[in-house]
Amino acid sequence: MVTKTLTYEDGKILEWKWASDHELIPSPFFTSIFFVDGILIDAGPPAGVNDFKKFIHSLLKDINIKLCVITHTHEDHSGGAHMLKQEFNIPVYAPKAAIEPLRKDATYPQYRQITWGEKRKSVQAQELPETIRSISETYQFEVFPMPGHASEQITLIEKDQEWVFAADAIQPKYKMLFGASSDIQEDMEIIYSSLKKLYEYTSGMDNLKIFLSGPGVYEGRGFIKEKIEEIEALHKRVHRVYKEESEQHEKEEKILRKVLKRLFKRESAVGRLTDGDLSIMNLIKSLLEWPLNTS
Repeated sequence: MVTKTLTYEDGKILEWKWASDHELIPSPFFTSIFFVDGILIDAGPPAGVNDFKKFIHSLLKDINIKLCVITHTHEDHSGGAHMLKQEFNIPVYAPKAAIEPLRKDATYPQYRQITWGEKRKSVQAQELPETIRSISETYQFEVFPMPGHASEQITLIEKDQEWVFAADAIQPKYKMLFGASSDIQEDMEIIYSSLKKLYEYTSGMDNLKIFLSGPGVYEGRGFIKEKIEEIEALHKRVHRVYKEESEQHEKEEKILRKVLKRLFKRESAVGRLTDGDLSIMNLIKSLLEWPLNTS
């Protein structure tokens, strides 16, 4: 395993990062847990539970932990929730749509087991209220739905501090998408809509900081606008190339392969390793399913 601890905002925000050091993973693929004044944001993967436990013990030397917020059910964000409740009696909160899935143990394909651990244990979570106050009541976080990566995905926004904890709701670059036969079904149209809503909601926040799981912190609303424009441009390109190839070929499978080759050259290694579950082709298909005149 590989762990890192980072601080932001003069020590007010702590980020604890975990990645597997499995020999089949060429470079660390991190997930993050953030800690702000008694509030844990996410709980890491099942494979990181023992390391996460040590991190919790280190926190409890200086401050109590009020609760943990699970932003969505994926195993790299909810894997340590069972341990938090069983061993530390820390209340776990989650979006309403996540509560029932979290009550059951979860298994998933081998490529995700290699990255995050073999099984996510069940946890009884409570439904997130609309706002959460930190342990000292210094900070108030608003729960802001941002579906797309996961249907139940939420972000936490501290308006006075201009902080957004977005987990996986935003990606630094849209290069691949979960889909095909995966239990994770991402949707580019919904991701785009969520980004637009976040951009509007954060209007007037001139010093916005956006905290993502793994990549870390991005500054300014311009980052959100950049992602919106990136998706718009890719959406138009995919539709244009698809139209051009449709005039040359009849079979849908061949047209899609031509689109992929022209825009991306080849399918990613990840796409091949995951048997298409996380792939460029899923990104192309999602963009094509989204009508062009709505972006």
